[in-house]
Amino acid sequence: MKRVFPFLHYRNYFYALSLVLFVVFTTITFMRGGLMFGVDFVGGIKVVGQFEKGINESKIRDALKNYQPVVQQVGEPEANEYMISVSMKALGVKATDIDTEKNAEQLKEILGKSFPNVQILSVENVGPAVGKFLVSETRSAFLVAIVLMVIYLTFRFEFKYSVGAVVSLFHDLIITTVFCGMIGIEISIPVIAAMLTIFGYSVNDTIVIFDRIRENIQGPTKETYEQLIDKSISQTFARSLLTVFTTLIAVLAIFLIGGEGLYDFSVTLLFGISIGCFSSIYQAAPFVLIYENLVQKYRKK
Repeated sequence: MKRVFPFLHYRNYFYALSLVLFVVFTTITFMRGGLMFGVDFVGGIKVVGQFEKGINESKIRDALKNYQPVVQQVGEPEANEYMISVSMKALGVKATDIDTEKNAEQLKEILGKSFPNVQILSVENVGPAVGKFLVSETRSAFLVAIVLMVIYLTFRFEFKYSVGAVVSLFHDLIITTVFCGMIGIEISIPVIAAMLTIFGYSVNDTIVIFDRIRENIQGPTKETYEQLIDKSISQTFARSLLTVFTTLIAVLAIFLIGGEGLYDFSVTLLFGISIGCFSSIYQAAPFVLIYENLVQKYRKK
């Protein structure tokens, strides 16, 4: 008989841990000035330039550190071409004073002072209207995904399971968002992509546990509902750890060799997938128990 670990016995400690993480991350985020949003959301200028040999992302970033640029290599490495994105706020431009040509010339001039031989290949303006559209579409994507997930879990399992999954998802997304704010990661399109990936992995881990809970409660048993959940988590624990471990190896490779352009994406995934495994056990499953206890208490009245 496989040993059953009393996971839910310690659930209050892990509720407290989640609360502490949220408070600490949020406090530090606001001390740093709040969440930072990338050029795609707040508007800005993107310039692709061809630099001399020996110039790399770090040198460009150091030269423009006062403007908080996002620097990413594009094309073939030997071409030494980089995309530099700078927000309107960093350029000191108000939303009402946006002039694409003037702002582009301003950024070209800034680059020219540090890199006289740079060749500007293209200039792209991202206006605030595009940013508002992306914010709206991002919000809609998350809302649609959550609604469809609730519908699926309700039909596939029961409504109480969808409640636990939604609680777990909100836990993961909120904690990961304030974590990004704490360490200075901008909320950008790659970070949103990482969030949606975390969404999928969190749901996957949660469904595995829920499926085993449903199997264990079908037959006659003298075990309590809490004991059945502990049994189900214990039976799937090794599988969950191995899945997360192998995924994190791949993400770690992106972090180590992906360069600065994939830094935000990989760090968000490393933290989010780890916290997703934790929440499947100590947020989703316990809330199923809470929901079941409330239902039983209501029926007894």
